[in-house]
Amino acid sequence: MDIINDNRNSAETASSLLEYKGRLTSDVRVQLFDLLKCIALCNLGKRNDLKKLIGIALELLDNAQRYNSSNDVDFRWHIEDSRLVVTIKNKATETDAKRLMEAVHCIDQMSPEEITKAFMDQLRNEGFGDKGGAGLGMLQIARKVGKNISAEVYPIDPNEFMCTSKVSTDLSGDQKRA
Repeated sequence: MDIINDNRNSAETASSLLEYKGRLTSDVRVQLFDLLKCIALCNLGKRNDLKKLIGIALELLDNAQRYNSSNDVDFRWHIEDSRLVVTIKNKATETDAKRLMEAVHCIDQMSPEEITKAFMDQLRNEGFGDKGGAGLGMLQIARKVGKNISAEVYPIDPNEFMCTSKVSTDLSGDQKRA
């Protein structure tokens, strides 16, 4: 039997549930969904909120695919302390990068009731663009996790930006009793 020496920090290794770096297509997203379900059940146990936790990751993956200018992503689903953190990086046009920042900024200014109202208003809005609703995915996430959403963007060339979206949610509650 071969023993492989893993030089990574053990705390980092222990907290990382899934990392994916590569092309993001609809087929890849389906495969990641299946993998996320297995990983969640094996690592987080039987919980009432597994669907919510997986849904957050899927919504970020959907947004990254929809607004990605290169088809490549860097996705991480990990635990920090007692929080599940989903981080995704993708390249986007300047317009889409600004929309991301505006959506996160608006959510940060809203109460839970305002988030729900904005989400419902978006659903009723018939003016969806080519890529869907403006901020609808982020509003859906905010309905699940509150204001625990952040985003950073920085230019990588005059017409392209690197976008990082990060969502976290508390894992200490919502566990099913055996």
